[in-house]
Amino acid sequence: MKKIMVASTIATTFIIIGAFLLILTSIPVSNTLQDDTLTIHFIIGKKKVDMKDAVFMPVPEETQHNLIRTGGTSLGRIQSGNFKNYKTGTRFKFYLCGKGEQVYFEIGETKYLIDNLVRK
Repeated sequence: MKKIMVASTIATTFIIIGAFLLILTSIPVSNTLQDDTLTIHFIIGKKKVDMKDAVFMPVPEETQHNLIRTGGTSLGRIQSGNFKNYKTGTRFKFYLCGKGEQVYFEIGETKYLIDNLVRK
């Protein structure tokens, strides 16, 4: 009986640590634009996006309302991942730190909304 308790405690601990690390790898901290590459910095790790074909536009009204998260993290003003406007069906990738001015751009069919952008 003790072996089962120890094994279940260890398994539960690993699951909790894994979930915590997964959340930390999806929370954006800052966004850096250098040359033609956007680097999205997370608490743990980073992601690079090629910006050669990016078209910058004003932030559309539909990014602010009627959104559901279809994959990613949403913690108050911090939003990261895939979002969908359930009225229009438009899909977006958000990397919002909750600071700074929001920047909207499209690369092909993919629509991005980021903030806290640092240009180098």
